[in-house]
Amino acid sequence: MRADVLTMSMLLSMQSAVLADVPVIDKTNYQVAKKTAETTDRILDTNKHILSTVEDTLKAVTGDRASTAAPLNNLAIGKGFSVSQIPSFDNIVKEGAPHFGSMSGDIAKTATLFINGLQLVKSLSGKDNSSFSGDKSYEQLVNTVLGVQALTNGAQQAAQMRRSAFEGAGARIGTAEDIKGSIDQNTQLQVQSGLTLNEMIGVMNGAVSSLQAENQRRLTDISNSRKTLTYGH
Repeated sequence: MRADVLTMSMLLSMQSAVLADVPVIDKTNYQVAKKTAETTDRILDTNKHILSTVEDTLKAVTGDRASTAAPLNNLAIGKGFSVSQIPSFDNIVKEGAPHFGSMSGDIAKTATLFINGLQLVKSLSGKDNSSFSGDKSYEQLVNTVLGVQALTNGAQQAAQMRRSAFEGAGARIGTAEDIKGSIDQNTQLQVQSGLTLNEMIGVMNGAVSSLQAENQRRLTDISNSRKTLTYGH
């Protein structure tokens, strides 16, 4: 009896020793490990997409987009009229002939025809190179009228060209391929708007010069009248 018990104990001990070397699969730990691996794989895949998106975004906001903004470069002035082309009103007549600098020939011609059509006298006194204040004032007034006429003609022509140019620019809205292109287009439009505003200021300065010449003429007339009365007395 004791021998049987001893034999059974030995067999159980041997079986336990053998089973100790056999790997055991824990189903709970396996499921956790599997889920962790799947989650990690999804995270890596998401990171790849994020990296790709970041690279695309970087491309969309950096780099040269000159070809996108270039068509908008000449909206304000381009090859048309610019106030800066008109010389100073003081120098617009040289040696008795109108001088318009780099202004377009057709605008200069129109202004010249206009001033010649008035058939104005060269001076109020009838003398050449007169130092009489009335002649000087009259000469300045003639120059101003000529300059303002050229300015008006040029501004009218430019307004038509700019309208067409800005309408063409409006048709390009929404055609940029990315953010950087849109930003550069918008920036160029802001620049062109600034140049257009500057042209408008130039035209207003011409109008102010016209008023100034008229005031100068009146002031000269008042002064000459005062001198005449003084001499008469």
